[in-house]
Amino acid sequence: MTKRIFRGIFFASMIVMLACLVFVIGFQYQFYADAQAEALKSKAYLIEQGIEDSDSYIESIKDSDERVTLIDTDGTVIYDNRADVSAMENHLDRTEVSEALKNGTGESVRRSSTLSKQTCYYAVKLKNGRVLRVADERLTVLAMLPQLLQPICAVIIGALIISLLFATAVTRHILKPINAIDVESPEIDSDYDELSPLINKIKLQNRRIESQIERLNQNRNEFNIISDNMSEGLILTDKSGNIISCNKSAASFFKASDSLSGKNILTLNRSEVFRTVIEKVSTGIHFEGQLDEDGRVFEVAGNPVFDDKSNLCGAVILVVDITEKENREKLRREFTANVSHELKTPLTSIYGIADMLRSGLVAEKDVKGFAEDISKEALRLISLVNDIIRLSQLDEGISEEKAEGNTDLKAVADEVCSRIQPIAEKSGVGIIKKLETAEISGASESLIFEMIYNLCDNAVKYNKQDGSVTVSTGCADGKAFIKISDTGIGIPTEDTERIFERFYRVDKSRSKEIGGTGLGLSIVKHIAASTGGAISVKSKLGAGTEITVEYE
Repeated sequence: MTKRIFRGIFFASMIVMLACLVFVIGFQYQFYADAQAEALKSKAYLIEQGIEDSDSYIESIKDSDERVTLIDTDGTVIYDNRADVSAMENHLDRTEVSEALKNGTGESVRRSSTLSKQTCYYAVKLKNGRVLRVADERLTVLAMLPQLLQPICAVIIGALIISLLFATAVTRHILKPINAIDVESPEIDSDYDELSPLINKIKLQNRRIESQIERLNQNRNEFNIISDNMSEGLILTDKSGNIISCNKSAASFFKASDSLSGKNILTLNRSEVFRTVIEKVSTGIHFEGQLDEDGRVFEVAGNPVFDDKSNLCGAVILVVDITEKENREKLRREFTANVSHELKTPLTSIYGIADMLRSGLVAEKDVKGFAEDISKEALRLISLVNDIIRLSQLDEGISEEKAEGNTDLKAVADEVCSRIQPIAEKSGVGIIKKLETAEISGASESLIFEMIYNLCDNAVKYNKQDGSVTVSTGCADGKAFIKISDTGIGIPTEDTERIFERFYRVDKSRSKEIGGTGLGLSIVKHIAASTGGAISVKSKLGAGTEITVEYE
């Protein structure tokens, strides 16, 4: 804008100055021509006066600067101070001559043989009817220009300098208040009322921009709140793979603490799986991969983003932590394999005995023993199926309804001790009770009973001859607890964390000897979690085990 205003003012001033120069030159030339014409007239009248006074006067002007011609009434040249009259043609058809004969005076201007000069003629009719003509040459404008070239150039250079200075000064003066306008809060200058529409438009545009920025900030904040509260990792990139946005979950998954905006997405992870996903997405192909990172499993899905013209403009990378899902799938496969094994063993025994009985290979006296074996294996199957069904119910959250009131751990534990006492005596294990009142809320009494019974049953099964099981309830540090400790065989340290896994047995030979499904402690763990308890284990190989369940 500054250059355009400057050029406009500069060229306008130059044009005006040059036009003035042309006008002055033209005016001066016209003044010169008029002055010459008047001088020519005066000369003609002086010569006329001399001829009228004396016929011999005309000879006295032979050396005059002007050309003097005397023409008869028929157009014949009588006298010419510059040429031979005998060689001159008739002048009756000359404009100035014919006008003088008719009107008394006449004048004309004719261009000479060159373009640089003109000849001015002035004719006067004498009293005797003859015509006196006086002529003089004068320069044309084109002929005068070379003589005026130096002053004209000086004037043009001066005009150029003045125009530059004037244009610069005026441009600065015009633009100073415009440049001083604060676009954030524009105000109208009193000298520039013409800017009022522009100022109003700027104010309106500012309000629109502020409104749009506010909406964008609001949308961005909403997006950030939503994306940061997603459990899935969300990463947005441009077509070059540079990160536009990365939520907290994605940063946490890849352990990135610094600002990621503007960085290449491969700075997050350079594993082969991740690079493959990014490479596929960068070519416009949706791709998914499974990434193992620091003991966790992530599913990475890359989705290309296209604009209205189907040009790739970016990508959306979704990262989902499927560690728990994979662990559950692993547990399911292990559970299926274990269930198949546990079911196969008693079924094989039952089938073998039944086949022997059907084939008559069993003596009559031994039939009862084999029947007892079938009954024993069938009971084992029933117990296993019941435990599996129970564990499935707990997995699905199908359990007893929560009690409306409080459940006293002391009363439930006392009842369990009464029920387990005959089994313990049969195994040569003593039951010691250290029961104090300890109430918990929101837990079904039947679930608590089942949990304590399973713990006591395990403590009796894996105890030593003449050993003991101590059942304790009470409150400590504001927490209600149930504690089952025994003097049994104990658990190796490396197996302590795994005893709650389904079908896990520390000593498979002893477990087979004493029976059981291997699901008891898994059921205990589920019940403790569903009733709000925290379970812990202390054990030493050969020195017994202590399992405690605490409630806030």
